[in-house]
Amino acid sequence: AAREAMIEAVAEADEVAGDAYLVGETLGEEALHAAIRRAVVANKLVPVLCGTALRNKVVQPLLDAVVRYLPSPLDVPPVSGLEVRTGATVERKASDDEPLSGLIFKVAADAYLGRLLYVRVYSGKLRKGTNVYNPRTKTRERVGRLIRMHANSQTDAEAIFSGEIGALAGVGKLTTGDTICAEQAQIALDRIEFPEPVMFMAIEPKSRADKEKLEEALQLLSDEDPTCRIRIDGETGQTIMSGMGELHLEILRDRLLREFEVPASVGKPMVSYYETVTGSADGHCTFDREFGGKRQAATVDLHVSAGARGKGNRIEVKPPRNTVPPEFWTSIEQGVQDALQTGVLARYPMQDVEVRITGGGIVDHDSATEMAFRTAAIMAFREAASAAAPELLEPIMSVELVAPPESTGDLMGDMNGRRGQVREMHMRGDMQVVEADVPLAELFGYSTAIRSLSRGRASYSMEPEQFAVVPRAVKETILNR
Repeated sequence: AAREAMIEAVAEADEVAGDAYLVGETLGEEALHAAIRRAVVANKLVPVLCGTALRNKVVQPLLDAVVRYLPSPLDVPPVSGLEVRTGATVERKASDDEPLSGLIFKVAADAYLGRLLYVRVYSGKLRKGTNVYNPRTKTRERVGRLIRMHANSQTDAEAIFSGEIGALAGVGKLTTGDTICAEQAQIALDRIEFPEPVMFMAIEPKSRADKEKLEEALQLLSDEDPTCRIRIDGETGQTIMSGMGELHLEILRDRLLREFEVPASVGKPMVSYYETVTGSADGHCTFDREFGGKRQAATVDLHVSAGARGKGNRIEVKPPRNTVPPEFWTSIEQGVQDALQTGVLARYPMQDVEVRITGGGIVDHDSATEMAFRTAAIMAFREAASAAAPELLEPIMSVELVAPPESTGDLMGDMNGRRGQVREMHMRGDMQVVEADVPLAELFGYSTAIRSLSRGRASYSMEPEQFAVVPRAVKETILNR
């Protein structure tokens, strides 16, 4: 019966198999494999295999299914990206004769080789000892060592060809999401977009002797996992580790102890709030101080306004001609970036803010310095942001709650008490499914609460949805704590 149901599903998804099925032909093993492959390549079927890696069950059939059913590089359309110099969309076919293009999709730490960069080569050939171009940093990188990975074994390679996956060792500045390409034919492939962290906790070594080991381990963790962010709090000097939730932070802490053998003390996980502006305002600052017997002076004018939610910050440094010399534009941008990292309400980073430099100038040529323009930009931004109706943003999670119908009433009451907003309700078999948006700050201990209310029969999953302005009462509580 199960095989018949599978054959019917394949016949519905594949035209060739469907015609054979309708005329009563028996579909043999090879015909079924071919039909499933065509349906998978056409995105009409997704094969599902049940097994357990822990007990080495169905691992071999899974690998066979990958080979049999998943598309080869020749079965999918050419990869597209942006031509770096012109911004035009260009395509690269999966061919060794095309210019090189590849994507770094993973960074791993190896005990003997250091940082291993996993790369998928989309076109051309990646050869050992050659230079590749990184469009993000606009720098050349030399390929020191190429490795083919076979499970946990490694084989040195002279070249990796189009459609293949390999690893780079001994390359410093590349990271997850970077494109590597030929400098004469530059292309920037779509970067992997990672959500902003929604929770953080303070972390410190158990002893002074472990301080350096902890710093190295945290650096390796953040290299491997782009959703793990490490920063130093400017006020307290504490090391802050940010991640995607309680479980994520707990796993990172466990890896520090298990893989890197660094015992660490951690604080209570806390929600990562951000700041933004909801209005617009202008800022002006003339910085004029004397340091070490040398006068440092500069003036910066800027305009701050609210950006689209979820689009990030945007800084435009194009002051009117004959105001700010171009050699100081980078210092102004760095000053604004620094100011955005420590907001004006509670020193949370700022998000979705647009900043435009509208003017400025030098007091005299001898006193104009990079530090003066950077400091003036910070102070002008703080003045403008404080006047542009600043607000706090909190992470909102998309929650899917699955529960028996008789428990739904109590669970809905609990969700309303957590400031949740229900989007949709529907039945899945004999279980009620509730989809809702709930602030992350209200979800601490949620799994215990729903088990209690449903006698252990309810379950839930959640993922980051968006950042939203915090209600006034909650905002006052956060600012006063």
